[in-house]
Amino acid sequence: LENFVPGKFQIKCFNKISPKGLARFDDDKYDVRLDGSEAANAHAVLLRSHKLQENEVAHTVRAIARCGAGTNNIPVARMTELGIPVFNTPGANANA
Repeated sequence: LENFVPGKFQIKCFNKISPKGLARFDDDKYDVRLDGSEAANAHAVLLRSHKLQENEVAHTVRAIARCGAGTNNIPVARMTELGIPVFNTPGANANA
């Protein structure tokens, strides 16, 4: 619990996520942990191409979001068994 911040939702990021996108998470409500930072109490996971393993998903995780199309790098069936919804954002990386 040493990295727990009371009153904030902790978000674990795998891969580099756009600073513009991360800026949407208000610092008063969210504790965003960038790729490589410890996030043992994460409430959510954000990733792009990282192949997520079940042992990387803390028991506190309540949602997983893939920044991009598809979810082939996430064990969706297992996350469903654990009650963790998995989202993706098709078109998010497309140029306007």
